[in-house]
Amino acid sequence: MSGVAGILLRQGGEPAAAAAGIQQMLARMQHRARDGSSWWMDTPVALGHAWFNTTDESGPGPLTMAGGKLAVTADCRLDNRDELLARLGIRDKSVADALLLMRAYLRWGEACPVHLQGDFAFAIWDSERQALFCARDHFGVKPFYYHASEQRFVFASEAGPLLGLDGIGTRISEHQISGFLAGLPDDPQSTHYADIFRLPARHTLTVTARQVMLRRYWQIEPSSRPIRSDAAEEFAHIFSESVRNRMRGTPAVGAMLSGGLDSSSISCVAGMQNAAERKPRLPTFSLIFEKGSPMDERPFIDAVLEQQQVDGTLIPVGNYRPFSEFEQILEEQEGTFLAPGLTLTRDIYRTAGAKGIKVLLDGHGGDEVVSQGHGHLHELANAGRWIDLWREMRGASSTYGDGMLGMYFQFLTIYGPAWRIAKLRSVANRVLKRIIKPARASRGASWYGLINPDLAGRTDLVDRFHRAGYMPPGVSASEALTHRWILSNGYVPHSFEVLDKAAANFGVEARYPFWDKPLVEFCLALPGEEKLNRGFGRYVLRRAMEGILPTAVQWRRDKIDFTSNLVNGMLRNHRDLLERVMVADADRIAPYVNLPAVTAAYARLVRQPEQAAPLDVQYVWRSVSLSLWLRQIQLRGSHA
Repeated sequence: MSGVAGILLRQGGEPAAAAAGIQQMLARMQHRARDGSSWWMDTPVALGHAWFNTTDESGPGPLTMAGGKLAVTADCRLDNRDELLARLGIRDKSVADALLLMRAYLRWGEACPVHLQGDFAFAIWDSERQALFCARDHFGVKPFYYHASEQRFVFASEAGPLLGLDGIGTRISEHQISGFLAGLPDDPQSTHYADIFRLPARHTLTVTARQVMLRRYWQIEPSSRPIRSDAAEEFAHIFSESVRNRMRGTPAVGAMLSGGLDSSSISCVAGMQNAAERKPRLPTFSLIFEKGSPMDERPFIDAVLEQQQVDGTLIPVGNYRPFSEFEQILEEQEGTFLAPGLTLTRDIYRTAGAKGIKVLLDGHGGDEVVSQGHGHLHELANAGRWIDLWREMRGASSTYGDGMLGMYFQFLTIYGPAWRIAKLRSVANRVLKRIIKPARASRGASWYGLINPDLAGRTDLVDRFHRAGYMPPGVSASEALTHRWILSNGYVPHSFEVLDKAAANFGVEARYPFWDKPLVEFCLALPGEEKLNRGFGRYVLRRAMEGILPTAVQWRRDKIDFTSNLVNGMLRNHRDLLERVMVADADRIAPYVNLPAVTAAYARLVRQPEQAAPLDVQYVWRSVSLSLWLRQIQLRGSHA
């Protein structure tokens, strides 16, 4: 969780201005510079580094080599160090990751990211080529923002340092606002500000005086290596290595422990690794809700703690206030975000940071990386394996409700032969009436009902949503294609960017063992029955954790729904705020939202909070979030 920054003067310009600019940018990233910061300059470039030492290296960058002909600033953790050291002929095993990046660049040029594993965002200045080469890791764990004009190119780990520079406008992006309201982070390059962009995951950027060239260096694909006969054993090995890699560096490592399958797997594996190396028990951090509430995970958390491989810090969640510290959070996030539960996550970061934890292992991404295997249902139906399909859907109904059984007959309609459909139609109708409970109406028809039609038209939102918001039928019919589509969509880097900024505020670096390149490639290559089996999603992970996880956690089926907690928190603690947004300050969001639909959704929440439709909740939460952010923008402009 270090920070990078840089300025490249593309058409001459004053070096003194670049020097002042890089220092100003670093000053805006002091929260990322817990262990110092420094900068380096050589006409026409200035590079800066805000240092947070989590990899146990010897000092802040930027680092140079070849007599200053190469310079690098990097926020990185390389996981395949041994392989790189061998291939590059380096005997000094203590060499810093940033120096490895430059040596890799010398060997492979702009193809060097192909040979890297880990989380990274870096920029290398090549004085002989007069080119700045930038790269971001395979999944977008490390952030990278930039602004490009004919006169200069500037970049940083956050957008805020760029906004503080002369000549960079603060005009907000309507494109991004409409995407936020629709829950659609479909553009991997745009940000909340029209003049600032992000470097997409798995891409490089080469900047010279004449051009800015974006290239993709990697595409998410299944592993080409044959899977061993026992997939669970192979998964356990790769997963264990991923956890070990993310514990490298500082001894101040902890883990989030929610009681779910993913975080519990990481905590138990990491705890066992510490025990094997005679290290202290792994510190874990858990949110604790009221006993008996729908969010109460205490029995599963206790089951992990009772194994005595980890030490638990329990963080009580009392009177939940979802908009607590929200102005500060919006400043921290530099805009709106699709994470209503972020205030709770920040409580974990706050507590961990206060206890001296520098690195926090996070189970985020287990659903996506290992996969719930829902595409396998389509594969079974397409193959005519109706008994197997019935078994899987009946098992899944324990997690997802009786509606899964009703879906069986929908699969028959799509994939079944005509004679079977005719024979079963009357049976299906009778069964569906008995087993499907009347669904709560979405009441807003869809996400589209939230958005001002003029805004939707100006930003081509309908076309964008159909391109990126819906899984194509040809994709959903294949588990492998479904899995890859989920891993490739814009929610992945958006989540990382939100979490990175929140963690940085408390001096914590989040690391994600599930987002490991070899693990992702392995899981993509698995057959559907290793992802969904007997109604258990992420089946290979459950088998791999045999003897490691408590049985109650290993085979738990239920999924926690935090909607009721969000609704209760908003109505109990923020009624004045909600009323102000909907009435007194309604003009602020009127150009962006469909006010009648939002106020109607809010009225339904107030009238029947226990029956809140998820879409109504999102209408209200996103509208309030947008209003508070726009207010910040207006206040900032009035003080400028």
